[in-house]
Amino acid sequence: MHSRFIQVMNIPDVFSDIDPLSQSDGPEPACAITYTPEFVEAHDYLRAVLKADERSERAFALTTICLKFNPANYTCWNFRRRCLVALCTPTDSDARAAIDVERIDTDLEFADKLGGTNPKNYQLWYHRRALLEIRFKGDERIQVAQKELGYVDKILGDDNKNYHAWSHRQWIIRTINQPQLWSAEIEYSHSKILLDPRNNSAWNQRWFATHEGAIAANSGMKLGKLSFEKAEEEANYAVCGAQVDPFNECPWRYLIGVLMEQCRWVQREEGADDKDKVNGLLRDCVAKIKDMNDSPTEDYPAGPCVSLMSALVDLLETVGDKTSLEEAKNMMGELVVEDPVRRKYWHKRQSTVLVLLGKVSE
Repeated sequence: MHSRFIQVMNIPDVFSDIDPLSQSDGPEPACAITYTPEFVEAHDYLRAVLKADERSERAFALTTICLKFNPANYTCWNFRRRCLVALCTPTDSDARAAIDVERIDTDLEFADKLGGTNPKNYQLWYHRRALLEIRFKGDERIQVAQKELGYVDKILGDDNKNYHAWSHRQWIIRTINQPQLWSAEIEYSHSKILLDPRNNSAWNQRWFATHEGAIAANSGMKLGKLSFEKAEEEANYAVCGAQVDPFNECPWRYLIGVLMEQCRWVQREEGADDKDKVNGLLRDCVAKIKDMNDSPTEDYPAGPCVSLMSALVDLLETVGDKTSLEEAKNMMGELVVEDPVRRKYWHKRQSTVLVLLGKVSE
C-alpha cells in the first residue's frame, strides 16, 4: 500500500485494528496548540504505530501524511527510515538486506518536494544523507553524487549562502573522494564567487576544495597544507578578487589564510627549504597591496579602505623587519581614525608592534 493510496482513504479504516493514542498535554497546559482535526487524527495514529513499533507499508504511508503536516518532525523521519529498512529486508536470513534503489530515489524526490518550502530544515538534509549513504555503496556512486550535487546547486540558486546546502555538498565530495569531483568543486566555487564576490560561503568552499582535495590527492599528507606552487596560485587568485572590490573582506581573509599557512609551515623543520620562496611570495603580495592602496580605481573612491589596510598591516607584521613594522604601526594609527568601531583594538595592536620594534632594534 503506497502513500498515494492512503491519502485518499480514511485513516481510521486503514488502521481499524489500532486504537489511536492522543497527545498528552497534562491537565492544565500552559499554552495549548490548536491543531487541525486532520493533523490530530494522523498524529494520534502515528503515536499508536510508534508504540506498537509496526514497520509496515501502511505505517510508512502514514509517515508521508504526517511529514506533510510537519516536515520538521525528527521522530517521524527516523521512523520512516526504519520502515524503509524493514520493508526491504528479505525474509530469508541468508539474503542480504538492502533498500532497493527505486525506493531510495522515490524518497529523495519526496524530500525534494518538501524541501522546496523548507530549504533550511535539518531533518530533510539528514534524511537525504542517510539515504545517500546507502546509494553511495553501489557501482553508480559517482553518477548518484553528481545528480545530488545538481540538486544542491538548485537550492543554492535560490539562496547562495544556505549553510545546510554547502555542508551537504562538502559531505558528498568528501565521501566519494574522487579527483574529478575535487577539481570540479574548485571550478564550481569559482563560478559562485564570480556571481557574488562577497559570498563568504563560496570562498570557504574554495578553501575546502583546495585543501581537502590536496589531502585526497596525497594520502600520506595529513596536514592539509597547500604546496607552495598551489599557495602561490591561490594567493594571486585572492589578490585578483581584492582588486575587483577592495572593500570586500572575503578575498583579504582568504589571502591572509593562505599566506599564514605557508608562514607557519616554514617555521617547521620539514618546511625550512621553502622559507625563501614563501618570504618572496609574502613580500610580493605586500607590494601589490601597497600599489592598490596608492592607486585607487575608477570604480571605487579614493581614500582609506579599511579592509585593505587591515590586511596590509597583518602582512607587514608577518614580514617582521624594522621597516615593515614601522609601516604597520603608522597604518594602525590611521586605522584608529578610519575604523572607529575598533579603535581600542588598533591601539592594542600598536602597542604589540611597539614591543616587536623594540626587540628588532636591540
